[in-house]
Amino acid sequence: MNDKMYDSIYKFYKENYGEIEKHEIYKWKAVKHFQDTWDIDAVDFSAMLDMSLKKTSNLMSAGNYYPRRMIKWAAIKEPEIVRLLFRNLYDLSTDVKYRIKSFRDGISEIVEKYKEGSINKSYQDDRAIMVYLNLKYPEKYYLYKYTMFVKFANLIDYADLPDAGDIALIFMYESMCDMILKRVMEDEELLKKYESRRSQYYDPGYHLLVQDIVYSANYFAAPEILEHSEKKFEVKKFELQAENKPAILKGVHVDYIEEAKRNKEIGDSGEEYVYQYERLRIKKYKLGKNKQVQRIAKIYGDGLGYDILSYDEQGHEIYIEVKTTSGPEKGSIYITSNELKMSEENSDYYYLYRVYDFDKVAMTGKLSIRKGSLKELCISAQTYKVDFK
Repeated sequence: MNDKMYDSIYKFYKENYGEIEKHEIYKWKAVKHFQDTWDIDAVDFSAMLDMSLKKTSNLMSAGNYYPRRMIKWAAIKEPEIVRLLFRNLYDLSTDVKYRIKSFRDGISEIVEKYKEGSINKSYQDDRAIMVYLNLKYPEKYYLYKYTMFVKFANLIDYADLPDAGDIALIFMYESMCDMILKRVMEDEELLKKYESRRSQYYDPGYHLLVQDIVYSANYFAAPEILEHSEKKFEVKKFELQAENKPAILKGVHVDYIEEAKRNKEIGDSGEEYVYQYERLRIKKYKLGKNKQVQRIAKIYGDGLGYDILSYDEQGHEIYIEVKTTSGPEKGSIYITSNELKMSEENSDYYYLYRVYDFDKVAMTGKLSIRKGSLKELCISAQTYKVDFK
């Protein structure tokens, strides 16, 4: 398997999570609606089936593909037979291969009995039947589509796949999805981001999320399909004054390694947040391709005294130091001697971007901006570096 490509698609999905959601949320809506309306014992089975499948149009109709239309037609012709076919399809005590074949054969018999005009095909293929199974048991089955599976599997070199229509494809697909699910369940960042959608809809086993990752290969291969909306930033002028607090002699127990790890994570995320803000800000200046925002600290490492190289309206370089906290704007920040030195030597083009109330998973927060030397803020030293002759 091509792990590098797999990681690229997974990363692409996370980076474009919100935009992909706008295109694919119908799947969650379809499952939730089915769960709320399905009743195998309904008096009017055909009407109940019609209602339960109401939000599955994107899943079960496209071009010359009409499984939803045909299953509703079959339920009108033979409601009790279709009821029984669904009852058997949803009986988890029998082999799934047998259930799939019996359901397909049963609908085909109804079509053969009543075929008229253009109605001569059931369209109840593996894709459609897996939709029915996922709607009923989203914690057990995955939404399946042959072309989707092939595209993703080929991109990551997952396996040598049999021809379309082979029942083995479904089990190979489920194995691949189970592999992805293991990674998803260890990704606290993605799970936290997903929780609001999951709590609103219904995905107890995270199978819809996994299928969404697989389907994102379509967007990965053609990213122009996504309509990226411009992120909105809440920005104001930095106006806080520094306070000189005396040192307090007090013993504390701190896990400095864990604290440093957390600070780096939120610091890196804050830099990414400002980087995207700057890209959006200077876009309107039309400065040309030779003047692009750069994450200097990411490219060249720390120690240069700033994190991001950007430009003002006239095209002059500006140097941005980013300080990020999850708490309020007044929360403490730390300034290094290199940052202070850089700000003093380039005070006309040096900016402090203070990111606060920041959520590193949702990538949302507030931003205040200060121009000039940082000397006025550096009045309360916490540590000193001591060099020797």
